[in-house]
Amino acid sequence: MKSVKELRRKAARRTAKTAQVYSTSEARANFAEALETAQLDSAVIGFDRYGRTVAALVPVEAIYMLAGMGGKIDPAVRDKIDQGVRQFVTQVPNRIGKKIAPKKAAAKKKAPAARRAKAKARRR
Repeated sequence: MKSVKELRRKAARRTAKTAQVYSTSEARANFAEALETAQLDSAVIGFDRYGRTVAALVPVEAIYMLAGMGGKIDPAVRDKIDQGVRQFVTQVPNRIGKKIAPKKAAAKKKAPAARRAKAKARRR
């Protein structure tokens, strides 16, 4: 098993990704570093398993922003988190592997009389 120092050296030699994404095994080895990065740099860090992003580590201020209390956060920190989140979302594929489109309006249900007439026509 590799030591944490060896894994950190390996991570430092690696070309920097624009959005930080760790595999789950890398995350286990570098979790303290990931926490520090999220806290000090207000960065969003993703975790993937088998090539799919499954989770993200965000600064606690991002949770306040999600809860609608972003006005209580320093504007510079808020802008930094917002920029990091937008960069993360555009560069890391979403979990479902499809483009996220706005929801469509629900289709109207057919009237019961129309269903009865259709059933009657099939029987003939």
